[in-house]
Amino acid sequence: METETEQNNFKVQISLPETPQSLRKWIIDQVTILAEAFSQPMTPERLRIYAGDLADIERSQLETAFTRARRELTFFPKIAELRSLGGADRSEQADAEARKVWDVLISYVRKYVGNDIYGNYGPEHGWYPKNFPKLSDQILDTVRRTGGWRVYACMTEEDFPFVQKRFFEGYLAWAGVERITDTSRMIEAVPEVKQLIAAKSMEPSAPKQQATARPKPKTVPSPMTDVQLRDRREMLRQQAESLMKK
Repeated sequence: METETEQNNFKVQISLPETPQSLRKWIIDQVTILAEAFSQPMTPERLRIYAGDLADIERSQLETAFTRARRELTFFPKIAELRSLGGADRSEQADAEARKVWDVLISYVRKYVGNDIYGNYGPEHGWYPKNFPKLSDQILDTVRRTGGWRVYACMTEEDFPFVQKRFFEGYLAWAGVERITDTSRMIEAVPEVKQLIAAKSMEPSAPKQQATARPKPKTVPSPMTDVQLRDRREMLRQQAESLMKK
């Protein structure tokens, strides 16, 4: 009887969710074991820092991190290294999420995406079933920006790695693209900014500078005839006599 009671109590303890305090205590124990394995001295303050910065990770991931640290590293790991070993790195998490979403998308395409007589692809153009589940905006926007449903419905084995790579890039960049789009919408929504943009577009453009006119070449006078030379000499002689009289 006592044995059954103890077993039942043990099962209840297993089923209950772990509290943050118990998780921190467990992390401190694991860090202490890890420090002992690497002959690394630890202070209570440092143990609390490790526990606080690792407490947001699932226990299963932490178990993987501590095991890998003992077996794969030759030095005592820092907090960031333990997080990376447990798969808590943001880039690794994002990549894992994108791959999981890819599997959902391919299953969805095979089951719901069809085409009509006009060559339009999509779940709304399929003959069966009439009702189909709604995918997230992030998935739908990524499909639209990477070629549309036709690309995924008609994908061949040769196309697979290129389409998948493009989907991953678009899916992971979705948040940044949406932030830019939201910013543009906010700017247009402000009346003063919208009027300023409109007024700026109506401003006359600066006049183009006129090209500098090229100087006309000087004309070379033609040689004087004998009569012109005689008249010229007479005029100069008269001018000279007039000057001498003065």
